[in-house]
Parts: sequence; structure tokens; C-alpha cells
Amino acid sequence: MNDLDKALGIAMEMEKRGYDIYRQASGKTKNKFGQATLEAIADKELDHMKAIEEFSAKNLHLAIESIKVKEKNDYIRRIMEKLTGQLEKTTSGDADLRNAYEVAMKLEKESYALYEKLGKQTSDSMAKQFFSFLMKEESNHYDLLSETLQYLDRPGDWYREKEKWIVEGG
Repeated sequence: MNDLDKALGIAMEMEKRGYDIYRQASGKTKNKFGQATLEAIADKELDHMKAIEEFSAKNLHLAIESIKVKEKNDYIRRIMEKLTGQLEKTTSGDADLRNAYEVAMKLEKESYALYEKLGKQTSDSMAKQFFSFLMKEESNHYDLLSETLQYLDRPGDWYREKEKWIVEGG
């Protein structure tokens, strides 16, 4: 086994760990918004595992194509569409959900750092490109978690910032 195979094995284990954490956390919360967010990211972890398998088979093009790239706004739109009419009037997060988000955000930081390290350690230009791509994915996940946590904790602030609400004085 060469160093790249070992690196890809470590990456696969990280993605499996993330998938398990997101699925378990989504099953424990009763908050529909938090549940949908965690499920969406769990689905992305499956995409990442498939991409790692494709890259291991020397299919860089298929590896990157197997990940359906989405920007944060695409995630949020999908989550909101799924939940139309289902959100409770109060969308505050419960303690378990807040803890799940904190664990998930830590995992995303660790994944980003791992892919950054693996990218620096390899001399293979395709591997560098692949790990850079995975870094961007993990960064998007972290940002999504951070923003949805803000929504759960302070929905008024989230709407004011993201929806550009205008506050008029009287």
C-alpha cells in the first residue's frame, strides 16, 4: 500500500464517521429544521465516500462529478422546501441539537484540516486537486451548520442578516 492509498483510507474513515454522526444526531432531535440540515449533510458524506472510491480507482473526473456540488444557499433552499409548513412556530434548538451541531462543526474543521494536510503531503497533482475539492466541501458544510445554528438560536437575527430585512424607526 502506498502513501496515497493510506491517505484515501483515512479520508474514507473520516467520511464514514461523519455520516454516522449526522445520521445519529438527526434521529435524536425533534427539531425539524435541525433534523433536515443534519440529514442533508449526511447525504453529502455518502457522496464523498463514493468520490473517494472513484478517486481510488484512478477516476479523478468521476470522483469530482460524483459529488453533486452545492453552495450553501442550495442546501438551505432544499431544507426550507422540505420543511414548508412543518416548522414549529418556535424554532429554538434543544440542548441535544446544539450539542450535535457543535460536534458536527468540530468534525467539519477536523475534516478540512485532514484534507489540507493530505494535500500538502502528496506530490500527486491530481490528489492535491481532489483534496482541495474536499476541503471546499467541508468548508461549505461548516458554514451551513454555523448559519443554521444561528437560525435555531436567533431566528430574528438570521432573517435580518440573510433576508436583508429593513428595520425602520418610528
